[in-house]
Amino acid sequence: MNRIAALACLLLAACAAPATAQQPPSAPQAAAQAVSTGTTIDAGKTGWANKRPVFAAACPFGCPWGEIGEFVHDAMKPLGYDVILCRNCNRDRGPRLVSGAGIPPPLDALDARTGTTTRFDAPADFGVTASGFLAGAYQGTGGYANGGPYKNLRLITKIEDPMFLLIAAKESTGITDLAQIKEKKMPVKILAGGGADTVLGYYGMTRADIASWGGSVNASMGAREAAEFDVIIDDSAGPAMNPESSHWPILSQRHKLRFLSLPEPLIQELDKSPGYQIVSTKWGLLQGVDRNIRTVGRSGEAIFAREDTPEQAAYDVAKAVDVARNDLIWLIRRYSIDPRTVSENQGVPLHPGAARYYREMGYIK
Repeated sequence: MNRIAALACLLLAACAAPATAQQPPSAPQAAAQAVSTGTTIDAGKTGWANKRPVFAAACPFGCPWGEIGEFVHDAMKPLGYDVILCRNCNRDRGPRLVSGAGIPPPLDALDARTGTTTRFDAPADFGVTASGFLAGAYQGTGGYANGGPYKNLRLITKIEDPMFLLIAAKESTGITDLAQIKEKKMPVKILAGGGADTVLGYYGMTRADIASWGGSVNASMGAREAAEFDVIIDDSAGPAMNPESSHWPILSQRHKLRFLSLPEPLIQELDKSPGYQIVSTKWGLLQGVDRNIRTVGRSGEAIFAREDTPEQAAYDVAKAVDVARNDLIWLIRRYSIDPRTVSENQGVPLHPGAARYYREMGYIK
């Protein structure tokens, strides 16, 4: 489950911000503000019995779990629910907090990076996380080996959210194949995300090798116009400006990139990783993608709860999300719900309440 650990690093900063703000503050401003004005909000009576469940979400500035949280909040209103969005139940926290009905932690500087200055002092009832995170938490693997497994977690809905693994090099480097880096011991600066270590390993390289040749390997997430890099290897490629993917549209517009083809044996090796499948990009996905590129992709954000969630509550969540699913297409990422995959998430059991709804709809037998 190395990919889950890599994904944990990728999503580390997908955090919270006040829903009323129009633009996220700069990191220094936000950090200073959080230290001086961070507050805890009394949420009053919460929980399923009060139809005021606390949802583990994230920031409203394009964070996938943040905008999905807002979608769930709106979708459940017609059923009489007032869903409370926990904006700092993000990163790898959601599954842990939901599993133990935990109270959100104190705000920290990393929360403040997107402006989070408030938190709720109320236990988390359900939430959303990456499909790989939920599987890792349930199985106690990857980033959840410490403290897991969290066997009381249950899937309610899987939302499709496609992203591609792409490899790109600045045209000015002359790199047309990553094998050149090892052959010439090139001191390249690499921006790395999910899948990068598998790619480097295929070419017989490690991060330590890159450093020994005078290069570097840094996180791709958060890279902006001024970032120094020669190569990007990352599995979050897409045109949206959410924090996890925004480096792709920003850097592909700012620099002339050559998108490299992946050798078929590498594609087959990557396909063995949980959550990956073989796919092809289409022309124009990003500036510089001038052809279809055969690669691997991943898709999935999982809405989940505990096994002790009342059956009717889980039924209501599944129904509300399904009824409102057309609203997903208006969010910034390419979200959708597929009746054929909505009930499956890498072996995590489906909540009986959600299963009842999907059987009624004919999605499962």
